[in-house]
Amino acid sequence: MTTSRPDPSPITPATPEPSTKSQVDIAADVQKGLGDSNKHNDDTPSKPTRSKATEFDGSPKPEPGDDNVFKPTDDTPSVLPKRSGPKNGG
Repeated sequence: MTTSRPDPSPITPATPEPSTKSQVDIAADVQKGLGDSNKHNDDTPSKPTRSKATEFDGSPKPEPGDDNVFKPTDDTPSVLPKRSGPKNGG
């Protein structure tokens, strides 16, 4: 039993028609689009707002947060209780 297979040779795409606009007009449209894109980027923030606890920029002189409040609230006791006895619990 034979099955028909498509021709394995690659199909060449049709050659696109030349543009009716001049290269100067195309370049002007591209420059206008880039200008619009640059204006749009100024309106949006470049980085999402993050709390200082999640920002690690590697600076040797880190700056403290504006509000001096931990997020989430730090519930660590100021003095940890001392334990005595064997460390392995047995």
